[in-house]
Amino acid sequence: MEKLDESSQKLLASFPILLAISSTIFLYHDGLIPTEIGLIPIFAAMSIRLLATEFEIPFNNEIQILLIFFTLTHNLLFSFFTDFNFLLILGIFLGVIILLTIQRNGDTNTISILFGILCGTQSMKLSLIDNGWSLPIPSESLDILYLNWIKFLSAPVLGAIIFISIRILVSSIPETTDESE
Repeated sequence: MEKLDESSQKLLASFPILLAISSTIFLYHDGLIPTEIGLIPIFAAMSIRLLATEFEIPFNNEIQILLIFFTLTHNLLFSFFTDFNFLLILGIFLGVIILLTIQRNGDTNTISILFGILCGTQSMKLSLIDNGWSLPIPSESLDILYLNWIKFLSAPVLGAIIFISIRILVSSIPETTDESE
């Protein structure tokens, strides 16, 4: 990106953002289709990645990791519950490619991964409804077996998030010294 002039860099950085916004608008016309829902977070992660080269974005790696794991979890679960599709496989492939370029270390990245998995699992409630991602949400049209699967898959992830958050909180408390001696 250093060889391009400034206007070309801004145009290149804004392209995935425009792609994410336009895909959201076009997909939302008749309700978001669950097989295409995984591509929107991937476009947003690419946008954040390109904008981070131009601007200083706080927590850009964590946001990208959350969006990628949301896509990976949603697409994998949707393909297990229904059937495989080209767009599902494309979302998984793009997510893995972007994930390989992100440096992951530390507890904040672990929490981002777990939140992405939790959001992807919970998004299955909207994806398995007959109308897709449209409003209002008819909760009675979702099979009770799917709801139970979503609960049983989400519970350990939520427990891990709470455990790691408590560990971060406890480790951030400074050690007190005994001044009475």
